[in-house]
Amino acid sequence: MGDFLALAGGLAALASVLAFFIGLLRLIFISDDKNTSLKIILYSVVGFVIGFGTCAANFSLGGMH
Repeated sequence: MGDFLALAGGLAALASVLAFFIGLLRLIFISDDKNTSLKIILYSVVGFVIGFGTCAANFSLGGMH
C-alpha cells in the first residue's frame, strides 16, 4: 500500500508542477484575468506540498522493513 501512496503522491506533485507553469504562463502571456491565474498558482503550490509530503512519507529505499 505504501508503494501506491508514494506513486500517487509523486504523480500529484508532478501534476502540480505542470499546473504551476501553466498558471505562470497564463499570468504572464495569455490572460487579462490575473485572479484566476494566481489561484491556479496558489492551488498548485498547495498540491505540490501535499503530493511531495505524501510521496516522501511513504517512500522506502527497500533496505529495512
